[in-house]
Amino acid sequence: MNKHVPSILSGLLKNTEESRYARMIYAAIFLLLVLGLRLFYMQVIQGGYYKEEADGNRIRYLPMQAMRGVMYDRNGLILAGSRSAYSVVMPVDRKGNTLSDEALSRLSQLLHVPTADIKKKIEDNKLAFGAIYLANDVGIDVATQIEEKKDEFPGIEIEVNPLRVYPLGNAGAQVLGYVGEAGPDDRDAEGNPYTTTTLIGRAGLESRYNNYLEGKNGTKTVEVNASGQPVRYVGGTPSVTGNSVRLTLDANLQKAAEDAMEAQVKTLVHGGVMPTGASAVAVDPNSGAILAMASWPSYDPNRFSKGISSKDWNEIVNNKNHPMQNRTIQSMYPPGSLFKVITGAAALEAKVTTPEERIFDNGKHWLVDKRNSGGEAFGWINFYEAIEKSDNVYFYEMGRRAGIDRISRMAEEFGLGKTTGIDLAGESDGNVASEAYKMKVFKQDWYLGETMDAAIGQSFTLTTPLQMAMVYSAIANGGFRYQPYLVNRIDQLDGTPLKIFSPEKVGTLPVSKDTLDAIHKGLRMVMSKDGTGGQIFEHYPISIAGKSGTAETNGLDNGWFVAYAPFDKPEVVILCMFEHSGFGSESAAPVVKKMMDAYFHIGDYSPAKLKAADEAKAGGKKNG
Repeated sequence: MNKHVPSILSGLLKNTEESRYARMIYAAIFLLLVLGLRLFYMQVIQGGYYKEEADGNRIRYLPMQAMRGVMYDRNGLILAGSRSAYSVVMPVDRKGNTLSDEALSRLSQLLHVPTADIKKKIEDNKLAFGAIYLANDVGIDVATQIEEKKDEFPGIEIEVNPLRVYPLGNAGAQVLGYVGEAGPDDRDAEGNPYTTTTLIGRAGLESRYNNYLEGKNGTKTVEVNASGQPVRYVGGTPSVTGNSVRLTLDANLQKAAEDAMEAQVKTLVHGGVMPTGASAVAVDPNSGAILAMASWPSYDPNRFSKGISSKDWNEIVNNKNHPMQNRTIQSMYPPGSLFKVITGAAALEAKVTTPEERIFDNGKHWLVDKRNSGGEAFGWINFYEAIEKSDNVYFYEMGRRAGIDRISRMAEEFGLGKTTGIDLAGESDGNVASEAYKMKVFKQDWYLGETMDAAIGQSFTLTTPLQMAMVYSAIANGGFRYQPYLVNRIDQLDGTPLKIFSPEKVGTLPVSKDTLDAIHKGLRMVMSKDGTGGQIFEHYPISIAGKSGTAETNGLDNGWFVAYAPFDKPEVVILCMFEHSGFGSESAAPVVKKMMDAYFHIGDYSPAKLKAADEAKAGGKKNG
């Protein structure tokens, strides 16, 4: 045997072992490299993600609802504010979480909320990152039970949050609006979606000025244990209170309007009249500032602050008289005899008559069988007396002489047929009767009888109560048209003004001083013994002028009444409209009087009477 064979074999074995060892080294290096790259990917590239995932297991971010700014009346009284309230909150992470059936049942019984409603709320917000508000404004007894029995309500927290409150209840609800939780389609001023816990304005001024009122939500960062129970607070960002808004409204006059309408509804119903709605508005004719704006029936916006129940919501939306509708700016009606000042202005400016010219009224017009309401016949009558008695025959003749084109143009110059521009959403345009309108809509010719109807505020003319209030404001102030507004200023947190709103003049009436003087004189005579407002205002302690009106809609009469005072230097214009309630001098005038009393502190609204009423009320509470 060759002596070199063993050495060759041993060399081969040695090389084989070295090769195997090298492969093992290379494999180990490769594995270490893969692990290193994986660790680098996880800790460096994806480190933030996994940290967030880990924090998601031990950290909860609880939203802190910002307190909305306060809405004050013109005298500093709170119309919409906030108070602290206990809320039942379920923190969630991005994976979502839920309650066991047992805990859900216990919570349902404690909150007196159906299990299905709680489940739906959780389901609707299960992908939210933060918290779900299961109930707002729970009592201290409920909050205490949840806090004391944490084991029975795992994952449930009690938070103290601001709750929107409206001290006057349903007074001014359609103007102030209400708040509700933001939905997935809602966006803030920058176009970003809200968190599910953010309360935003849903109607009225709450919605119109939401960007100023809402403030900025904060967060509370909480570390929890494996059971989801909070261990400690580890940080967060504070919430920022919203800006305050100071309104032109007078809270006392607003309340007087609401109370007067409620009382008048009861009086009418007792007499067999069933009104379907009413509205009232008071405006400063020298600026356009709205002092009161009321609509009946109304609703209580406080019911929305807590999260309105399905029962309460259905009760409101299914009400056939539509309590959420702001009739002052949204409902349109024929203006009836309130329109006669416009027809009179058109006739006087066209010089087809003079204020002193008399025409003979035997109860109906001599060319077209158009009659006075109730069959009255006033004999020889001039412009002043026709306004005083609201005579139809006289204004049929003025309509015939002036023509529909002049009347339509004058109505538009007074501001009819377009929105007033008030800072509320949903305002209606109204409509002005004209030959062009009838041809466009009905493809029919215009007739003389329709001109006569238009001359007394019937035909195709439709107006909102606010529009007619602004018509009489322009008459009261000497011919200047102002844009009505509801906000005086918006304040920063330190009380300094952020934004100031000033009166805005939008036009001047195209009528002479002589024409305005004639209209003023006729409106003053309305309140005399023989006038349509004399029964209520003949002996009123403040010099006053105004107009009554009645207009038919679907066979039923709507009642109007408007007044301004003091006559020589008007400070306020007040208008009321009652749906399906007969003559305005009987249905709407009593409300106007009560509002005038409240504005001028007369009668039941005198300082002595108010003091006595407050003392009696305080004494009743004490005895109770």
